[in-house]
Amino acid sequence: MQCFDKICVLIPAYNAQWTLGSVLKKIEPLKVDTLVVDDGSSDETERVASERGVQLLKHSLNLGKGAALRTGFQWILRKDYQVVITLDADGQHDPAEIPFLVKIFQNVKPDILIASRAAEFGKMTFLRRFWNRLGVKAVARLCHSDITDSQSGFRLIRKEVLNEVDLSTSRFETELELLIKACKKGFRVLSVPINTQKVDGTASSHFRPVADTWMVCKLFLRSLFW
Repeated sequence: MQCFDKICVLIPAYNAQWTLGSVLKKIEPLKVDTLVVDDGSSDETERVASERGVQLLKHSLNLGKGAALRTGFQWILRKDYQVVITLDADGQHDPAEIPFLVKIFQNVKPDILIASRAAEFGKMTFLRRFWNRLGVKAVARLCHSDITDSQSGFRLIRKEVLNEVDLSTSRFETELELLIKACKKGFRVLSVPINTQKVDGTASSHFRPVADTWMVCKLFLRSLFW
């Protein structure tokens, strides 16, 4: 069994009562510290997290996935962790992949390791597929890195990255903001393919295809002048 003493799993969650429990149950055998940030849920997300005994922070209002990540990052930076693993609460990311990803992270030593869903792009809606197939090429060129999935929420991130990168966005564009700013500061990014889990229909995506795709695109255009 690998040692996860200096690692914290961060899960932003919004109205995820039907899926969060299963995700946390799969993490338990790994014996890794876990933080859930409840982004103003109106369901039983807070109760589910509390019953699993993980660290829990809660927004009084729904501020967005990026805001939940930022809250989690700030909490983690005050602790003694060296690496944060982010994954989603909807069950599409399999926590059983964590030991595999940690092994690559330890051996290759990137600053950010992205668990890439590139093989799954064909199953996405048109707008998400458009961004993930075409937009990712622009991001990879901008970052001078072989990035195959710029929007994956399943990542391993060194604490040094979080100390150096100042984030200002609050929704789904935050993951891209972190990636681009880290690359511009010289941090090394690596992508590794994984399979995503099929959700059982109890999960719902809070991604707004038009509005959030537009916000991601605007973020990318602004980044050209950073």
